[in-house]
Amino acid sequence: MPKKRKDGRYQKKVTLSAGKQKIVYGKTIAELNQAALAVLEEDRQGLIVDDKTLVGEWAKIWLEKYKANLRPNTKAMYKNAYNTHIMGMIGDMPLREVRPVHVREVMAGVSEKSESLQHKVLLTMQQIFNTARQNGLMIKDPTEGIKITPHTKPDKAKYLTKDQTKKLLAACDDPKALAFVALCLYCGLRREEALGLQWGDIEPDSLTVNRAVAFVEDRPDPSQELKTKAAHRTIPVPAPLREILGKTPRRGLYVITETDGGVMTRVAFRRLWRRVERRVDFPVHPHMLRHTYSTTLYHAGVDLRTAQYLLGHSSIQMTAEIYTHLERGDGLKAAGRIERYFLEEQPSKTS
Repeated sequence: MPKKRKDGRYQKKVTLSAGKQKIVYGKTIAELNQAALAVLEEDRQGLIVDDKTLVGEWAKIWLEKYKANLRPNTKAMYKNAYNTHIMGMIGDMPLREVRPVHVREVMAGVSEKSESLQHKVLLTMQQIFNTARQNGLMIKDPTEGIKITPHTKPDKAKYLTKDQTKKLLAACDDPKALAFVALCLYCGLRREEALGLQWGDIEPDSLTVNRAVAFVEDRPDPSQELKTKAAHRTIPVPAPLREILGKTPRRGLYVITETDGGVMTRVAFRRLWRRVERRVDFPVHPHMLRHTYSTTLYHAGVDLRTAQYLLGHSSIQMTAEIYTHLERGDGLKAAGRIERYFLEEQPSKTS
């Protein structure tokens, strides 16, 4: 029978298969029942979890049982965040002894790192401790109220100018590099979509995104499903891209391959991209090419809904944010023209 505690939460005892009883907690009756079911399921699967369970022991269970069906890249992200930044700090601590101060120590260790990495580390701890709490292994979530350390940094250029685009294309002396750059610039493909593109996906006037290459460590896995349903799309192929693809050697099923025709590995792609970077006099990274395509759609007058489809955005809000940013930039550029207009409208002074 559920019992209400002084702190407002509910608790009840759950009898496990060996006859041992375990107390579970929940803020509501529904949450309490969910926690009880989770503990019984863990017991049914033979997982040994109790009040002395260590963070590292639960992290292993969490990754194997709660994250089993994730995409390889996402699972690797969680695993790396835990192994590299969390395990050495609190992996040997009993779950029940972890307090916000310990979480803050972990976050202090990555405070000089990028905001993206900080988010990954914090998200990993939030999920580990939240599932532990649901299973009655912790009373409170120690990540509650913890935030990352923001970095003030200058805005990086997100897309290329027309002049930079020409220079980048001219700098690609390797057909594989040229094909990659052109696919991202002229069709807005993500890196993993461009590397997963097969010749059979390309028609004379269009191409269809059917797959993406995921990297598990360095090994490429081209059988991966696309990021979202929206990522599956058919995109017009403009004349400049048709010309480039027509000159690209066909070494296998894939458009961009290793020398032997195999799928490109992570190391091989990094090597290819570093060569491209060295041949231009401005900073460039692969995702800038996709951003450049989105600006092309905007300046070509492509409507928001069509742009969402061509970019493979699952939410139109993502596309709208890009268009709004570009519209804001156009407004600022118009300031000079507006000022000149008003100056010309002023009546001339007579002496």
